[in-house]
Amino acid sequence: MRDKQTHYDYIVVGAGPAGSVLAAELSASGATVLIVESGGGDGAPTITNPSIWFTNVGGPLDYNLPITPTPRLNNRKLTLALGHVLGGGSSINAMCWTRGMPLDYDGWAKNGAKGWAFADVLPVFKQQEDWEAGANDWRGAGGPIHIRRPGDPHPTAPAFIDAAREMGMPILDDMNGPMRPGAGYINMNIAADGTRVSAARAFLHPALSRPNLTLLLNTNVVRLNFDGTRCVGVKAIADGAVKDIAADKEVILAAGSIGSPKLLMLSGIGDATTLRGLGIDVVENLPGVGQNLQDHVLVSGVVFQYKGRMPDRPADSNAVEAEAYLSTGPSGNTDIDTVLVLEQLPALTPEAAARFGAPPADAFTIAPALVQPTSRGSVRLASDHFQDAAVIDGNYLASDNDLAAIVQAIEAARELGHQHAFDSVREREIVPGPTATADEIRELARLAAASFGHPVGTCKIGVDPLAVVDPDLRVHGIVGLRVADASVMPRIIRGPGTNAASHMIGGRASQLVLG
Repeated sequence: MRDKQTHYDYIVVGAGPAGSVLAAELSASGATVLIVESGGGDGAPTITNPSIWFTNVGGPLDYNLPITPTPRLNNRKLTLALGHVLGGGSSINAMCWTRGMPLDYDGWAKNGAKGWAFADVLPVFKQQEDWEAGANDWRGAGGPIHIRRPGDPHPTAPAFIDAAREMGMPILDDMNGPMRPGAGYINMNIAADGTRVSAARAFLHPALSRPNLTLLLNTNVVRLNFDGTRCVGVKAIADGAVKDIAADKEVILAAGSIGSPKLLMLSGIGDATTLRGLGIDVVENLPGVGQNLQDHVLVSGVVFQYKGRMPDRPADSNAVEAEAYLSTGPSGNTDIDTVLVLEQLPALTPEAAARFGAPPADAFTIAPALVQPTSRGSVRLASDHFQDAAVIDGNYLASDNDLAAIVQAIEAARELGHQHAFDSVREREIVPGPTATADEIRELARLAAASFGHPVGTCKIGVDPLAVVDPDLRVHGIVGLRVADASVMPRIIRGPGTNAASHMIGGRASQLVLG
C-alpha cells in the first residue's frame, strides 16, 4: 500500500498561474496530485485589493531577484519581480488579462511547437474565461476567471482612448477579441465583487476540497530524483527537514522562467560542460536550458501633471485602465512591437527621477513597453547550492533595434499625452519635459527602462538543438518529466503581460498529460 505522504501520481512544482491550473485539472481526473509551493498562503489584503497591487512589488510577497547589470541600461541595479506566494505572479500582479496576438501562437507552431497554434489554444482561453460581455467567437463565459473592463474609469482613461482616436488609432471594444492593433480599455481579471481573481483563487482553492489533491506551502524542491533518465520524484525541504517524494507517473515543473531552468540545471539537465564545471553530475545534455530568456521592457515613464487633484481610484481599479498597441517598424500597424500603458499614478525609476526631477503625487504616466524584443538573455547557476540565487542576465535593449523601438515608443507616448483629449485632465508634461532633445529621450530610455516582470523562454518548446521540451512539454531525453509554465514559450507574446498565456499553458498541459 502506498504512503500518501511520499507517493503521488503527479507532482507539480510551483503554484503560480500554470501550476495552480494544472494541479486542479489533474486532480479532477481522480489522480493523486501533490502541488509544492515555496511561498506561503495568499490571504494578504494587498493581494485581494486590486487598487494597491503595486505595494506587493519589492515587498515580502516578491522574490525581487537581482538582475545582472545591463550596459544599455547604464549598468543600473535592477530586480525581477516574481510572486513568492500561493498563486505566484497572479497574486501580486496588475491583473491585466492579455492574450497576445494570434500570430504569436501561429509563430510558435510554425517554428516547431506543433499543436500550439492560435486555433489550438483559443479553446483553452475560452474555457477558462468568464467574459463580462458573454461568449462569442473570441471569448468564453462561465469559466472560473471573471474578466471585465473598468466599470467606473478614472478620467484619464477615456481621455487616453479619445487621444488615441485623435492619432488615428482604431478603438477596440474588447482588447482580446479580436486581438489586433488599436487602443481601448484593458481587460482585468477582477471579480464582480471587486476582488482579484488569481489562479489560486479561481482554480486551486476550489479543488483543495478533493482528498486526492495535496498542497505543501513554504516548501522548496531542491532536486529532481532520477532512475537513469526517468524522473521518479523530487527532494524537498520544509522547516529544515529533507524528504524524498515519489511521482508514480510524472513530475511537472511549473516554477517559472527562472525557477524551472534553475531546478533542471541543479538536477543535472543542461549544458553538460557548464554543469560539470560546477560539480553537478550530468543526467542529460540540453544546452538550451536557461537560454532564450526574453522579457518585456517597461519605461517608467512619460509622466504628466494632472490638472488639479487626482481623483481617488476605486478599490476595484488596477490603476492601469487603458492601453494602445502599435508598431514602430516599417511594416506599419500589422506587426505590433510596442504598447502604451496608462498608469494612474506617477511611475518613474529613481534614476530617471534624479535626472529629470521627481513628479508630484497628482500625476499620471503613459508608460511605453517593448513587447517584441530582439535581444535575448539567459539564466545560469551561480553554484550547485539551491540556496544561491540564479544569475539572471536580462540583456535588455542590447540590440540597436530594441533601443530604437523604445525611443519611438517614448515619442508616441508624449504625442498621445499632448492630444486635445487630455486638455481637461493634463496640466503639463513633466518627464522628460516639453523641450526634451533627442539625446534626452535616449537618456530617458536608458534611465527609465527596466524589466516588466514577464520573463519567458528559458525552457522553450521545439525540436531544434536549443529546445528543452517537445510540443507535448516533455523534457527532451527524459521520461516522466515535463515543464509547463511561461518558460516554454519559444517567443514572448505581444501585450503587457504573460499572465493569461501562463493560465492557458497550464490548461493545455493538463490536456496533454491526461491525453
